[in-house]
Amino acid sequence: MKGKLLLPVLLVLALVGVAFLLLPKGTHSFYGTRLLNPKPVDFTLEGPQGPVRLAELSQGRVVLIFFGFTRCPDVCPTTMLALKRAYEKLSPKEQERVQVIFISVDPERDIPQISDQYAKGFHPSFLGLTGSPETIQEVARTFGVYYQKTQYRGPGEYLVDHTATTFVVKEGNLVLLFSPDKVEETEKVVGDLRALL
Repeated sequence: MKGKLLLPVLLVLALVGVAFLLLPKGTHSFYGTRLLNPKPVDFTLEGPQGPVRLAELSQGRVVLIFFGFTRCPDVCPTTMLALKRAYEKLSPKEQERVQVIFISVDPERDIPQISDQYAKGFHPSFLGLTGSPETIQEVARTFGVYYQKTQYRGPGEYLVDHTATTFVVKEGNLVLLFSPDKVEETEKVVGDLRALL
């Protein structure tokens, strides 16, 4: 009787073993929205020390890009804090291969030094960039970012509605997107970044 039971159990174990061996190794199920056709992206914007080109920054690195403005009351600080939490969960070696960029869509008020100071307020390695209104418009269009002044009370007194997606670029290609709710899931964001590194 025992012999009759042993054979089916051994067959099931053998099938499970074969299935395990056939599974592709190293596959990662991405939490963020993965682009099936990565989009080539590049720009040159102004940093505190002068022009910064994405193509140079993204060589051998994963770059996370968030568009916002320094006087943003809610979405921007929340997202930047989420990016800081994910970045700080990475090992020092992993951090060397990840760059977080904050791009201001309010170039009239956020000069490069202010944008960078804002970004570095979340982490010293973060980089804040901006540019002329025309350049920002062009870069935003490349990423499909919408922004518009709102609650205008006069010169310098307004808010900016804007897309709150975090864009992930690897080797000059846009490969992954995090919506505002997804970027809050620190461990899952870290998992995606590690899979890209």
